[in-house]
Amino acid sequence: MLTVTNLVTGYGADPIIRGVSFHVAPQSILAVFGHNGAGKSSVVRVLVGLIPVWQGQILINGRDVTNMASSERVRSGIAVSFQDDCVFPSLSVRKNLEIGGYVLGNNKKQLEERLETVIQLFPRIRERLKQQAYSLSGGERRMLSIAQAMMSDPKLLVLDEPSTGLSPAMTERVLGIITTIRDKLGKSIVLVEQNVGHALDHCDDVIVLKTGEVVYSGVPSSLSSNSAELIHLF
Repeated sequence: MLTVTNLVTGYGADPIIRGVSFHVAPQSILAVFGHNGAGKSSVVRVLVGLIPVWQGQILINGRDVTNMASSERVRSGIAVSFQDDCVFPSLSVRKNLEIGGYVLGNNKKQLEERLETVIQLFPRIRERLKQQAYSLSGGERRMLSIAQAMMSDPKLLVLDEPSTGLSPAMTERVLGIITTIRDKLGKSIVLVEQNVGHALDHCDDVIVLKTGEVVYSGVPSSLSSNSAELIHLF
C-alpha cells in the first residue's frame, strides 16, 4: 500500500533521515518507534509533504507521490493527525470536521454521509458537535484530530504520537479506535509512538529508528517477548 525506499531528507544541509525504507501493507498498522531525536517526526513530515525528499521514493498503491505538494498528497489518499492536535479551537467540533472534508468540495450529501461514517467511531465527539473545540478535554481533542483526518477518506492515515499527554485509560481507548479504523474501514496506518508497550498490542509491524536509520524491522511479538532486545534498541 505504502512503499518508502531509501528515503533521505533533513533540514538545511543536515540529513535527519538516512536511507530509510519500509512498507505498509493494505489494512495494517505499522508502528514507528524511536527515542527523541531519532527522526520519527521527520518521517511524518516527509510522508505528508511538509519537507522535501532529497533522495528516495514514496509510493501509494504504486503511484509515485515523492514530489507532490501536501495538498496533492491529501487528494492521493494521505491524511495526518499531528502530535499537537492541530484543530481549530475557536470553531465548533462540527466545523472542524467539515474542514477535514474539504476535498469533497461542495457535495453536501457526500459530506454528511462522510461525517456520519466518521463520528460513528467517536461517540464522545458526536455528543459535542456544537461545542467549540477549545472546550474539549485533551483526549477528546485527540479524537477530533483523528476524526478530522478521517474526513478526507484517506487510504493511508499517518498518526504522530496520538497518546501524548493522555492517561493510560484514554491511550488505550484511542488506540482501540485506531484498530477499529483498520479493521472496520480497511485503512492502512502509520502509527508513530513513544508509548511502546501500548502500541505493540495494536500494530501488525514495527520499525525502530535510531539517528535517522532503521535499526529494527519486524513483527511486534518478537519485541514484546524480548525485553532485552527492546532495551538495546532504545
